[in-house]
Amino acid sequence: MDIAEGLLFALLWSSATVATKFAFHSCDLFLLTLIRFLTVSVILLSYNYIVKRKSSRLPTKTEFKKLLILGVLNVTIYMSGYLIAIKYVSAGLISLITAVNPLLLILFSALFYKRKLSSFEIIGVVVSVSGLVLAAIPNLYNSHATLPGLLALIAGICALSSGSIYYANSGLSLKKMEVNTWQITLGGILFLPIVFLNRGHNFLIPDLNFFLSIAWLIFPVSVIAYAMWLILLQRDSVKAGLWLFVTPAFGYLMAVIILHEKITVYGVLGSLLVVSGLLYSRKKKMVAATIVAAE
Repeated sequence: MDIAEGLLFALLWSSATVATKFAFHSCDLFLLTLIRFLTVSVILLSYNYIVKRKSSRLPTKTEFKKLLILGVLNVTIYMSGYLIAIKYVSAGLISLITAVNPLLLILFSALFYKRKLSSFEIIGVVVSVSGLVLAAIPNLYNSHATLPGLLALIAGICALSSGSIYYANSGLSLKKMEVNTWQITLGGILFLPIVFLNRGHNFLIPDLNFFLSIAWLIFPVSVIAYAMWLILLQRDSVKAGLWLFVTPAFGYLMAVIILHEKITVYGVLGSLLVVSGLLYSRKKKMVAATIVAAE
């Protein structure tokens, strides 16, 4: 059962880029994201403070400030970089690059908190970055990606990693679901001025493609996949983390099968290196977890 749930989570989670690529034909991506996150916000706020009102609490004033910072980093800046990349970078490459967020967390924690990197982590970073370079160079050469698009995506992922580190040290006592609810709400609201300033370029074609794309991004991706992620985390955080490492391969395969992006030797080898590097960087932690479980 855990394997079936893990595979379903990885498939749904990795489908976001493909769904956004489809939506791009019917709606400005910033307007799409505003609609998506405000809708998800209403759903989560209703769940937490109407359905689960007895076990949920509102954030304090101090917590709101911290949640605003999380919203800016994890939603507004990250998604802005991601949306710019959607226009200029292939879906397969976006999936690979987005997957290295755990490696950035390792590097940032070493940089800001002087944590010594293990040999597993160093080798994992080198292998994964090598895979990204291998996959990216042909995309740049064949105009399937632009340097500004790649830089925007990297900046967004750096913001996401910074947000994760900030959350780990924020001292927030709210439940994970409550934190996610408020960072989506506050980060989503901040897309309002972006959409307003960009109004000359906004467009919306309310066709079947738009409704199917936005419905997929809201329910299977933002609601169902995230709920499954929380369930997997509660059961076994180490095993849950492993499913995140499968998503770049699934994302690349979806781009090839659904979007008909060209499969290349560089892309396949790059995907294998990225996944291998991610797994190897976690080897020490997985071994430790296995020992604890055996005891």
